[in-house]
Amino acid sequence: MVANVAFFFHIIDIYMENVKISERDREFMHTHLIAGFYMQQVARKEKDVTRKNIISEKSRKLLSVLYDQDGPFAHYSKENIINIEKYSRECAHFFQRSSSCVEGRNAQLSLRHHGIHRLSDLHLKALTTVHNYYIKNRNGTTPAERFFEAKHNGLFLTLLDNMDYPARPRRRCIGQV
Repeated sequence: MVANVAFFFHIIDIYMENVKISERDREFMHTHLIAGFYMQQVARKEKDVTRKNIISEKSRKLLSVLYDQDGPFAHYSKENIINIEKYSRECAHFFQRSSSCVEGRNAQLSLRHHGIHRLSDLHLKALTTVHNYYIKNRNGTTPAERFFEAKHNGLFLTLLDNMDYPARPRRRCIGQV
């Protein structure tokens, strides 16, 4: 889980560099907006009404800086606020998406373990690669394409580029048995 959280923050930093967000805006996104939008998602899924209200209230409090008349974004244009909100929502979705693919993968491995006990580490890595880069859903995308939001090279072509060809078989002498 620690690696997942570290990966999440790393992806957010890369994303913010790509969309050219100022250091000041990054700070507010990290401390208020991303957490607020993530809590909004969590509150929608929460079944317990009391917890749902607590989470929703905390989310509203964090997100209030976005439209506060005296807040850090008060002098921003409507378009800039919409962009900041959009970027923050996307970053909040990164965490949900980065953990959901792991959960789906764990469920698939659990099913495999019922039939085959003691899968080797090499076998697990191979199954993970096939799952992430080969198996497609109804809309024709792989989990890796959905996660990185980019098309990748086909698994077979990548294997051809990166694997050595097998050695030529040994020649047998005709007279030997």
